[in-house]
Amino acid sequence: MLKERLICPLCSDAVDTLLFRFHIESERAVLQLIKEKNPGWAVNDGLCSRCVDYYQATVLMQQLILPEIGPYFPVKSVDDFVILPTPIRLNTDPRYTGKAVTICFIDSGFQLHPDLVASQNRVKIHVDITQSPNAIPFNDDVKATGACWHGTMTTVVCAGDGCKSNGLYRGIASGAELVLLKVQDEGGRITTENITKALQWVLDHHECYNIKIVNMSVADDEAISYKNSTVDKLAEQLVTIGITVVAAVGNDETGSIKPPANSPHVIAVGGINDNNDLENGNPAAYHSTYGTTIDGLMKPELVANSIWIAAPILIGTEEKEKAELLHKLVKYSDEALQNAGNGVFRKAGIYYDGNEPMRLRDDVVQQIMATKFFSPDYMHVDGTSFAAPIVCAVIAQLLEANPLLTPKQIRQVLFSTAKQLPGIQTIRQGFGYIQPRQALLKVLNNEIIMKQQDSPFINHSNKTIEFYIHNSCAAKVSLAGTFNHWAQDVLLMEAGRDGLWKIEIPILEKGRYHYKFFIDDKRWVEDVENSLREHDGFNGWNSVLEII
Repeated sequence: MLKERLICPLCSDAVDTLLFRFHIESERAVLQLIKEKNPGWAVNDGLCSRCVDYYQATVLMQQLILPEIGPYFPVKSVDDFVILPTPIRLNTDPRYTGKAVTICFIDSGFQLHPDLVASQNRVKIHVDITQSPNAIPFNDDVKATGACWHGTMTTVVCAGDGCKSNGLYRGIASGAELVLLKVQDEGGRITTENITKALQWVLDHHECYNIKIVNMSVADDEAISYKNSTVDKLAEQLVTIGITVVAAVGNDETGSIKPPANSPHVIAVGGINDNNDLENGNPAAYHSTYGTTIDGLMKPELVANSIWIAAPILIGTEEKEKAELLHKLVKYSDEALQNAGNGVFRKAGIYYDGNEPMRLRDDVVQQIMATKFFSPDYMHVDGTSFAAPIVCAVIAQLLEANPLLTPKQIRQVLFSTAKQLPGIQTIRQGFGYIQPRQALLKVLNNEIIMKQQDSPFINHSNKTIEFYIHNSCAAKVSLAGTFNHWAQDVLLMEAGRDGLWKIEIPILEKGRYHYKFFIDDKRWVEDVENSLREHDGFNGWNSVLEII
């Protein structure tokens, strides 16, 4: 017998459970806001967890909640957050937190941080790939080692629930479930062999754990063709069976794109720097890797925030003790500071020579800034390693909204809604800066069209080439390219159902062609479904068609 689903009185969503019990003192502002926006609602009516998350995040934004060190840190945001929470800086919809979506992290190592397990243990399995050919799960009581830092940070950036910050520094996918695969060996190496074993493990176990997304903030050592890379071949297999793979491109502007980011259907993510400022309408480029792969593919496809990212300080480490001590010292009175003693300051990394209280306080603040420990539990970090899990978190939102989305549809949604940033070269940002709300809205509005063929589709039996584009707002769409001298009004596309436009042209001679779609006689658009593209010389892309 199927369990009857309940209806949330606020959003009208069908859910399994409604919430009725609240901590009145700590959630008074949340309840007050809900009643203001919904005058007919009473606590006894209940509401779904998505609505609770939404109103809690709204209250956080209104109250401008600060970590305790706030007054002493150089605030860069007009909203006075010390470090802007990731969901707020990307303007995400807090009602979607990746619930019932499983993300697999292939990374150096992990600590089961409170933000992942304290409120609810969302880690399905924690596997050390390096210890056994059969990848036996290991004890979850893992000591904090150097290998744990990177993986713990990427997971919490993506899916932490902000337990150690009263919910402030939660990830966009704070409701997602996780599979953790450790690939750094005892010698501190992340080898091709172990990355390969991890990807094979996902291939073998994805159904058991319902894995839908794989985050790879690690890379192979050598930039080679995806046709010759075992890592790339496995990544492509995962995409083929319905798993979206996301990879960081790296942090070297002059470097090469390495597996798996160089793979055709892996979403490669570069970085931007918003300077921790909500009012910064023109973010700068981060020093992430970009360019053409050995196979002629342009990477990255997307960019996301890669600096000023709140990440956890590992429990049980010297760094955690130091962060706690620094934040304790900054609250001391002048007298208490002078009486703290040389040993205390030495532990905090501060040279003490009988300084005056004001000088001592300045030294503590400078040390907090130097260590990036902006609270006793969090520090700010940078790197495309953290941009990739942000993209994974947004994908988890999309899959929560529509679990049937395929990797191809997810790519189409993300690429078509991304925003090109002025002042940053197109080749550095791909389709642009990820726009979570626009992508989610496109999914919620069912603007995802199921098609039998990709665009372009070369139909050898009919000796034709089929092109498709989805645009429900266009009144006129034409196809133009080097094959028709970029004529704008010759190859007019036919409008179909649900905003899907199509055209068939006779098959072309062998060669390499550039093309675009021309919308309403005023806007050129590339084919986001085609992974082959080249810079058009005008801060945009030409899609590439190869006839072999």
